[in-house]
Amino acid sequence: MRASLLACGLITTVILPTGLAMSDDVGAIDVVRLSDAGVRNGEFTVSVNVINDERLLDLDIPLRFGNPGDPVDLMRVEFRERVASWDVKHVSIDNVNKTVIVTLISEVGSARPNAGLNLASTDATSIADLVFSKAESYHIVASPFSTEQPGHALTFYYNELDNGRPVVRELVPYLDGDVIMKVTSSVPRSFELSQNYPNPFNPFTSFALRLPEASDYSIGIFNVAGQLVKSYSGRLKAGEHNFVWDGKNDQGTSVASGVYLYKAEAGNFKETRRMMLLK
Repeated sequence: MRASLLACGLITTVILPTGLAMSDDVGAIDVVRLSDAGVRNGEFTVSVNVINDERLLDLDIPLRFGNPGDPVDLMRVEFRERVASWDVKHVSIDNVNKTVIVTLISEVGSARPNAGLNLASTDATSIADLVFSKAESYHIVASPFSTEQPGHALTFYYNELDNGRPVVRELVPYLDGDVIMKVTSSVPRSFELSQNYPNPFNPFTSFALRLPEASDYSIGIFNVAGQLVKSYSGRLKAGEHNFVWDGKNDQGTSVASGVYLYKAEAGNFKETRRMMLLK
């Protein structure tokens, strides 16, 4: 049978074998829960937990994690082993509008009777980690949103028997998504430009400029030919300031793979570091 899924824009029709074990809804326990943030390698990590009592086939999880201009950026999504064997794991991050869409499809052309996402008896319910850039203090209240062309909405898909025939069902889970990100802020003792992380990267990476005093600053990202591809400038207060580069130039065009140099100037401070974009 075929089920029309407005999933990730990459796959719009999924063939679902009829030999799958069917699922009975025994308690309507259907939740997407975000954990409180933890700090790892100078970044905040928020776990996405899926709790449910159906044997899920597909998940569509579009989340808004802030408002445009909020001081938080999502660097990447790291999937857990729990969904490592799923056929499609698609992520779309928009740090301008502060949204992320996570779409998972457990099977495309082969039967998988139990994809491992039915209700767990332990707390091991995480499917992925959202890795955010460091912020001094930020309170995320996540909310679902929907899009058209391609269509996305917070939805779980599963198989159910209807008069002996398998039918694809969908349900809207409850989102429990109030997350607090905090870190103690301190004024650096000296100027410093950090090494970007991750490195190599694709397509997002971040680096920090640490200022012991309020300063005018400029940061330029150059290709190996010495051409300026991306620039930042302005005035910043004393403290640590994080920058996220999405691999695009000042015109919004994605740049080619390769080595790039990023140079920071603030007051009498100047420093240059290297990073690598791999696609």
